[in-house]
Parts: sequence; C-alpha cells; structure tokens
Amino acid sequence: MDERQRRDRWAEIFASLASEPRLHIVELLAEDAVQCQEILGRLELSQPAVSYHLAKLERAGVLHKERQGTRNCYRLHDELRTLIRTIMKEEGPWNTQ
Repeated sequence: MDERQRRDRWAEIFASLASEPRLHIVELLAEDAVQCQEILGRLELSQPAVSYHLAKLERAGVLHKERQGTRNCYRLHDELRTLIRTIMKEEGPWNTQ
C-alpha cells in the first residue's frame, strides 16, 4: 500500500467515526466484542438505524462481524481497538471521569 492509499484508508476510517451513534458503538466495542442485540439495547435508535451504522463501520474496516450461533457479534479490529482505548483514556469530550 503506497502513502496515498494509506492516507485514503485513514480518511475513510475517520469519516466513518464522524457520527455520535457510531462513536457510541465504537465506545461499546472498545473493551470486547458485543452482540448486536446488546448494542441495540444500549442505543436509543431503531434496529434499522443501528444496522445502518454497524454496516458503515464494517465497510470502513473499523469493525468486523462474527457469528455466534444465531446472533451477530461485532468486534473492533485490533489496531483500532488499541487506538480507541488509548484515546478514551486521555482527557477529552469522551472522558467524563
């Protein structure tokens, strides 16, 4: 992957995060994989809206879907999980401690 492709890839990732519901999903996934039903229960959005946001994050390569029996489970890619966890520990609007 050349420098231009690498920058384009990061631009796609960051653009996919430019939404409060998607940031909330990423925050939920920062520690471990989460089933779709749990994500749906934690966000105040309809099932189609949650599915839309999950699909957008999946297309951008932020997360991937795993099957656990009859349910979908979502997990952040390892490199992004490390980055997100580091960011969440720093002072900023996402840190309410």
